[in-house]
Amino acid sequence: MTTHVPTVQRASPRTWVALAIMTLPVFMMANDVSVLFLALPAISADLQPQATQSLWILHVGELLGAGLVLTMGRLGDRVGRRRLLLIGLAAYAVASTMAAFSPNPETLIVARALIGVSVATISPSTFSLLRQMFPDPKQFSLAVAMNLSMFSVGMALGPPLGGLLLTYFWWGSLFLVNVPVALFALLTLPFLLPEYRDPGAGRLDPRSVLLSTVALVLVVYGLQELAAQGARPSLLTAVVVGALLLWLFVRRQRRLADPLLDLGMFARPVFAVAISLSFLMLLAASGADLFLVQFLQSALGLSPGVVGLLLILPAAASFVSTMLTPVLIRFMSSGAVVGSGMLLAAVGLVVVLFAAGSGTVWALMLGSTLVSVGGGPVMTLGSQLALSSVPMERTGSASAMGDVSSGLGQTLGLALMGSLGLAVYRISLSGSLPEGVSSAQGDVAGDSIGGAVAVSEQVGGSVGAAVREAAGSAFGLGLQVTAGAGAVLLSVAALVVLVLLRGHRADRPEEPEEGGSGDTA
Repeated sequence: MTTHVPTVQRASPRTWVALAIMTLPVFMMANDVSVLFLALPAISADLQPQATQSLWILHVGELLGAGLVLTMGRLGDRVGRRRLLLIGLAAYAVASTMAAFSPNPETLIVARALIGVSVATISPSTFSLLRQMFPDPKQFSLAVAMNLSMFSVGMALGPPLGGLLLTYFWWGSLFLVNVPVALFALLTLPFLLPEYRDPGAGRLDPRSVLLSTVALVLVVYGLQELAAQGARPSLLTAVVVGALLLWLFVRRQRRLADPLLDLGMFARPVFAVAISLSFLMLLAASGADLFLVQFLQSALGLSPGVVGLLLILPAAASFVSTMLTPVLIRFMSSGAVVGSGMLLAAVGLVVVLFAAGSGTVWALMLGSTLVSVGGGPVMTLGSQLALSSVPMERTGSASAMGDVSSGLGQTLGLALMGSLGLAVYRISLSGSLPEGVSSAQGDVAGDSIGGAVAVSEQVGGSVGAAVREAAGSAFGLGLQVTAGAGAVLLSVAALVVLVLLRGHRADRPEEPEEGGSGDTA
């Protein structure tokens, strides 16, 4: 019996033009994330928000985006991914304009909430459309890599661009700069993108929407604030309640004929592994990244501008390795690409571990760059495999699930790894503070290294210098512990993935599974 080799249609030049324009919203979203912290001091001086309002300005968009992404992914499958993308772009342009000209904190909070909702529509719509636009696996891999690489570029260029805008314009320009990008995409993409919707999709289940949104918001909020404030009962309660609601959500999905999240996707081994890759990568690296930035500024005394320039190196490395992923999968199995990437990232964390002890800047940046080089193929191939391993009508939900996995990986990484490093910092610092530092000052210094620097300046003299030296040494130890823990996690994960994805080739069309419906790639 002869084996049928499926003929796969290759993308036209028009499709590649559409992809180039689709990368602009990805750049726009990454840029928006990276510049908000730069704008906050100017916003505070102008609008004078209360402390709680400042927190809402920072986090409301992120929380709503995380909470609604599952709903928007399934909504795109139902109403059409192109339509939802265009609605999201229009909402983003309106919300960004509203944010730029906000006369008071309340208006800015509403605008940031709308930006979060629009981002939740743009991300799953963009990535799920790629599966339809690029049926050829090799071209699909390149398309995913181009989209993800633009996120790295946006994150890297966001701070320098934001600093330049704040030098010459008001804080609203940081929001307004993205409006022309959104409008250009909104005016051109309707003529370039195909439309796709799930013809068998039913109506959205309101109870599932409510359960998933509230659950994800509570979990993400609780974990983020636990990393920032420590183990407070209210935050622990938020995480527990959110986890309980997630359990109820999963239980309900099993009973629905047309669920918001098709749990049957997880029965596909490749999808289950793929969706965990970004989670594991960010879980292992987020804590060390957080500590590294603070270590460079507060312990080593580098200015924020210098740190921002140094961090362009790992971002550029991530861009290069992401774009190399389509080449790697032509010569290596999926397990080899992902396993090698995780092991290289683990080596980078080990380099950070040793460099933190000596405070050598170039070695710290070398380690961070190795983490980015290793992480690029892991994140890229994870996204590609998640989208290509499910039926076409479920790619919106698959993309949304990838966003949830990444978000939870980062928040858990900050909460767990960050809390571990902070605990080590506090324990180490408590035993090394010099005489002349009061218990109240010791408590402030133990809260964060920024607090320790403030105490050292308040005390002054040789005692202040000793406080700063002790804090730098203790924080370096915290960085070492987070980097070491992340290296161990990635090493174990690499071995598991090498086994689970052994022999799988991402550059070949997926064979339809027994009883599968609608697999086209």
